[in-house]
Order: sequence, then C-alpha cells, then structure tokens
Amino acid sequence: MVSIQDMLNKNIIHFGLIMIVVSLLRFVPHPPNMTPVIAVSILAVTWFKRPVFQFGFPLLIMLLTDMVIGFHSLMPVVYLAIMCAGLTGFILKKQSSFSTILGSGLVSSIIFFVMTNFGVWVLSSMYPKTVLGLMSCYGAAIPFFHNTVIATVGILVAVFGLNYAVKRWFQPKLLFNQS
Repeated sequence: MVSIQDMLNKNIIHFGLIMIVVSLLRFVPHPPNMTPVIAVSILAVTWFKRPVFQFGFPLLIMLLTDMVIGFHSLMPVVYLAIMCAGLTGFILKKQSSFSTILGSGLVSSIIFFVMTNFGVWVLSSMYPKTVLGLMSCYGAAIPFFHNTVIATVGILVAVFGLNYAVKRWFQPKLLFNQS
C-alpha cells in the first residue's frame, strides 16, 4: 500500500519537473500571454491539499523567472491574478470531465484578463481614470486574450488527457468476465 507521504513526495517530484519545464518555457520566444503558468496554478490546486503547495509552486515559478526576465510594477497584480485563476482548480478537484476542464480553463483565463487589465488601468498612466479609459484598456487587451485561453485550456486538456490515457492503458485487464 502506498502511504500518503509517498504520494506527496511523488506529487512534489512530478510537479517539480513540471515547474522546471514551465520555467524554461517562459524564456522561449512565444506570443504574448501564451504561457502555461495559469494552467500550472490550476493543476497545483487540483493535485495538492496544502495551500503552501497549491499556491506556492506557481508563485515560485513566476518569482524565479521574473528574477531573470525582470521585475515590473504590475507583478503583485499578476501574481494575485494567477492565484485567483488557480482557484478554478477546486472545481477540477471535485470533478474532472471534459466540460469542467474547458470551463476551468476559460474561467481562469477570464479572471486573469479582468484582474491584470484592471491593474494596468489603475497603476499605469496609459489610460485615463474614467469608465471610458477602463473600457479602452480592456479593448486594447482583447487581441491577447485568445493566447491565454489557448495556452491554459491546451495545457489542461493535454495533462488531464494524458493522465486519463495512462490510467486506461495501465489499468489491469481482466482475463475473464466477472459479472
């Protein structure tokens, strides 16, 4: 029988490898907002029980890579948006069907979009502090939204699909019908 500690260690090792890959992907040239960090925040919430792991891994990825890429004034907003987007992982923790995976990816992308662009409007001088300025800020960000959705949903579908396929492939086959 596998102990809880063994499962936790296994999850940390697997997630550690994912963290390394995701960190490296932030350095590879990619379209704006097309990174797997939001998907990783959802997966961390789904896979771990302790909040320090659920929210710590994605924030650690961001902090370590931002140390190389460079810090900016919107970091607190972006980090908070990643944590809030990751909350959709609690839906997948209860039920992971194709529709909940798609829904979680879409809702988390919307959360990230709304929060980060609100942060741009509040903290920068690019837009007037009016309702029209806020709408202009969101409007200017729309061309980047699909990249967030594609990356987030794509990674979630790939990870959950691979997990499902591996479970089905390695599930012991019954030699005889046991009905």
